[in-house]
Amino acid sequence: MLIHNLAGKKIGDLPWLKILVTVEGGILLSAVLVLLWWASNRDLDGPAFTSLFQGGVRFNTFVALALAENLYGADGLFVAALGAGFMILLINVLCVTAFSLTVTGGARPTPGKIALDLLRNPLIIGCAVGVGLNATGLKLPVALDGILSLSGRAAFPLGLLAVGAAYRAGNLVQHRKTLVVSSVIQFVIKPAAAWWLATVLGLTGMAVCVAILLFSVPTAPTAYILSRQMGGDHESMASIITVQTCLSFLTLPVTLWLMQGLPHG
Repeated sequence: MLIHNLAGKKIGDLPWLKILVTVEGGILLSAVLVLLWWASNRDLDGPAFTSLFQGGVRFNTFVALALAENLYGADGLFVAALGAGFMILLINVLCVTAFSLTVTGGARPTPGKIALDLLRNPLIIGCAVGVGLNATGLKLPVALDGILSLSGRAAFPLGLLAVGAAYRAGNLVQHRKTLVVSSVIQFVIKPAAAWWLATVLGLTGMAVCVAILLFSVPTAPTAYILSRQMGGDHESMASIITVQTCLSFLTLPVTLWLMQGLPHG
């Protein structure tokens, strides 16, 4: 889906630099806020911190892209895919680094291992191939383009079904502190930061709305997998994923309602 959409339209027609600064700035701001909160509340150990970090920094790519396509069609999906591509690399670098610096009981990856993990990320691969084809001007053969288009349409429902794989109710009360902090950052601070950055940089119309959407969805279920693999507190991570996904049924309609007041030039 990412290859098909990113390879098929001219990135040069978009204010891609403003989109880049908006989404990367929002991610860095959320990471800094999590670090500042942890610095003043050091009762959280390293593994629990990684759950808080992922819960406040990651975003559910499938939900964001599905919303963008549903609300703004193919153009919205293209803008969202471009913004997600910018975000995915930075988020993975930040999250893997957070594990390597704070989790002493799990595996401590070397720079080479971190690089290998990033290069094997399918979302990064899809974005890199799509942008690479776009930049070189190469056109996909009609048959291959059709296959990618069909597979891309199937990716959304399959991806959304797979979202449920990591959900665990668990002991929510035990992890209430990380739940509250990560959810406030995810659903309040990040959308507001995206709107502010987009406004300051002069983004207008659909691009602003898509940027806000990317910062309004719950954290990614893949955070649970990374937590299990790298020695994090996977129980608190599963609780954060579950609670944020349930909360998004309430927060997303409110966000969409507030976005109706934005100019759609």
